[in-house]
Amino acid sequence: MDRRTFIATTAGVGLASLAGCTTAAGSVAPPQVPESKLQAGGWVKQDEQQGTIFERDYGPVTVTATSARVTYEDAALRESVSEQALGMVDGPLSMFFAARIDFSPDLDDLPLGAGREQLLDAVETQSKAQFEAQLKDVGLENVREDGTGSLAVDTGESASLTRYAADFTVDDMQFPVTEQETITIESQTLTVAGLLAVWHHGDAVLVAGGAHPAENFANQTTHDLTDAISVTVNVDLGLTPEAYEDELRTIVKAVR
Repeated sequence: MDRRTFIATTAGVGLASLAGCTTAAGSVAPPQVPESKLQAGGWVKQDEQQGTIFERDYGPVTVTATSARVTYEDAALRESVSEQALGMVDGPLSMFFAARIDFSPDLDDLPLGAGREQLLDAVETQSKAQFEAQLKDVGLENVREDGTGSLAVDTGESASLTRYAADFTVDDMQFPVTEQETITIESQTLTVAGLLAVWHHGDAVLVAGGAHPAENFANQTTHDLTDAISVTVNVDLGLTPEAYEDELRTIVKAVR
């Protein structure tokens, strides 16, 4: 798989990709996302899916968990970078997803709260495992948790937050300068940052997160064509990781 597509493939991240996912038995309302913010930022919806995650017995009660998930790509960032890099870096660079998980019976209707905490823990554990596995499957290396904490979300709750980091190798870039000679900007490893938030809201569980470049790509090389002529190629994609992180957090917090 071309490593440049790593974020595109993480569209499968989230609860719809959990093991055992099947077609939903009933319709689930998709999570509400901040459409105006996404549109203003150049984000485009890439996918929308529903699926049954699991069925588990807790005493006399069988609980079915069903999810609805939407995935977005920062198409404006992709287009800008591709244009600046003359098409040599062409693929999604930032993504966002949100999932709503409904339970039958509702979590709040479980007798004496039977299995409620276990169900919430199961959703978070499986969400993290799938997020990590998906990042590895698309060629990211050294995927690791980079801290945990909480995130105050707009619905009024405090979400459980897990931060991630991974390594992504940008392939060699080649620039022909004569018919016989080519200048090569050698491959470079960049850090990718991700986050995953999980929280209980009303009678559902919401999961939201995404990934983005955590550092800029900047490299320069000089090649001597003759004793009198040298050519320098300077590549700077102008990536702004702090801005991407702030934007992603704002979008995640607005999910409901």
